[in-house]
This record gives sequence, structure tokens and C-alpha cells, in this order.
Amino acid sequence: MNTHTHHSTGTAFKKIVAAATLAACSGFAGAEDCTSTLFFPWDAHGKVYEVAPQTLMFVGEIKGTLYAETGKGALDAASMRCPMLYEIDVSNGNTRGEGRCAIHPKGGPDMVYATYSCQGEIGSCAGRLDLSGGTGRFEGISGSGGLVSRTGASELAVRLGPGGAISNAAGLMTLREFSYSMP
Repeated sequence: MNTHTHHSTGTAFKKIVAAATLAACSGFAGAEDCTSTLFFPWDAHGKVYEVAPQTLMFVGEIKGTLYAETGKGALDAASMRCPMLYEIDVSNGNTRGEGRCAIHPKGGPDMVYATYSCQGEIGSCAGRLDLSGGTGRFEGISGSGGLVSRTGASELAVRLGPGGAISNAAGLMTLREFSYSMP
């Protein structure tokens, strides 16, 4: 019976070590490999256009600060700005969005660039964010992960309709188990 208890304890310990490894960032001589959940609380600014019957498009940007759940890694507390398009089918509530992002990590002038796309329904959009390169110490960075973005801005866009201007509409993008690597 003690053997079984010891085995369960060993299994639990292995799970804890595995979880800690997934949420950790490691590096050597400037290189870094990291897997973490990232949170991007953002504000949106832009304008709503009618682009087809029953179809609205928000053209604008989302911006805010990117946070790593662990508080570690080169992307933690980075400023992020994403010009974007967000299409809303008013007849069925389906949405799709895409954007390109400039990420300015703390501690210098170097940048990281990303693209994202998502699909969903009014209020929520799920998809992927991919790092597409960087400058200076981030040259050669690569990474990707799934995203979920939630907001009331899409409902606001429908209420405002064509010509409506949106400013300071809040949302949250969550990047679960987002992995990146720096050479």
C-alpha cells in the first residue's frame, strides 16, 4: 500500500514539475525559450463602416500592455499596438478579425512584430497569434499560440452602425501556452 501512495505522490510531483516547466522561461547568453500564458488587456479606437449589406467593419487599433502570467520573459510588461480590421455579419452575429502588431518590450528600443487572425461571434473571437520577427536583440524571434479575445466593442459597433466612432472600448486577449524562442 505504501508503494501505491509513493507512486501517486511521484506522479503528482511529475505533473507539478511539468507545469512549472511549461510556465517557465529559460535562457543562456541572450537566447531565450519561453512558454507562458500571456494577457493583453486592450483599448480600441477606430471607426465603423458598412462594407456590404448587413456587414460592418471596424477599422482601427487595439493597444495596451502585454503581461506574462509568470511575470517572467522578454515579452512581460511589453507595450503592444495592433492596427486591425474586424468584420461583423449583423445578420448572424459571426465575426472575423485580423491585425498586425508592434510589440515594444521594456528595456530598449528593439521591437517584436506579430500577426493575428480570429473568428467567432459578437463579443468573442478565437484564433492564433504568430510572431513574425523583430529588431536588435529580438532579430530572429519566432513563436505562436492560440488566442481568445473578448470585448463589448463589437456590440457597440453594431449599436453605433456605419460612421460610428469608437474610443476607449475595452477588451482582453488571452494567449494560452504561448511559446516563443529567441536565438
